Amino acid sequence: MPLDAATVLEERGAVFINRGCLFVSTTGKLLTGYVNCEIIFPHFDIMWDLSDELIRPFLDEVEGFICPSTGDIALVEYCTIHANLAGRNTVAVWADKVAKDTYRAERRGYEESIRGKKVVVIMDRISNGGTTMKIIQEAQRCGAIVIGVAALSAITAANEAMFGVPKVHALSRLDVQNFALDEVPTEYRRMPICIDEPLGHGRSFKEDNPGQWRAGYVLLLEGDGPLYVD
Repeated sequence: MPLDAATVLEERGAVFINRGCLFVSTTGKLLTGYVNCEIIFPHFDIMWDLSDELIRPFLDEVEGFICPSTGDIALVEYCTIHANLAGRNTVAVWADKVAKDTYRAERRGYEESIRGKKVVVIMDRISNGGTTMKIIQEAQRCGAIVIGVAALSAITAANEAMFGVPKVHALSRLDVQNFALDEVPTEYRRMPICIDEPLGHGRSFKEDNPGQWRAGYVLLLEGDGPLYVD
């Protein structure tokens, strides 16, 4: 029986929602919840089963995979193994972040290896869609044909219309809101921002915006409970 991704992530303590704080996404938006999928990466059996489920809807035509570095690299390699075992001769590449808003498949031979191929964008999580969209654009710049996006966890709003692709396949969904910094509703401005390193980019937000977030900051993974900091 296939693993249920939502149950696995919840049981492993990867899901952070209704914690009375906000999280910072890769693109700088503030989120009302977060999933730390990397917590399951060390576990072969879980990764093996979930990556198999992740690519099943694309097996009829997929020829390659692309993901952002660095956390998703382990996941994309599992996906490639499953595809090849299923008889699909696929390749896998990743795109490095080379500037604040730019990803490039810059490793030697990567761009050529996916040119003209039907590829799936692999993500561990989709928090607001910004990074996913950049990887889609990079795959297209390389000449690949993006046939879909697959994620272990995604916000409910992540769909085909958001990304302009034929299919978005998420093994679990998280109902969270996201806000640009200048559009945060008043009730959320009273919440501190999480600055634990595995849980988004709150620490760098704090460093880049000294004194700007008046509700303060919180560490969720310290000790027996939340630790509020200046």
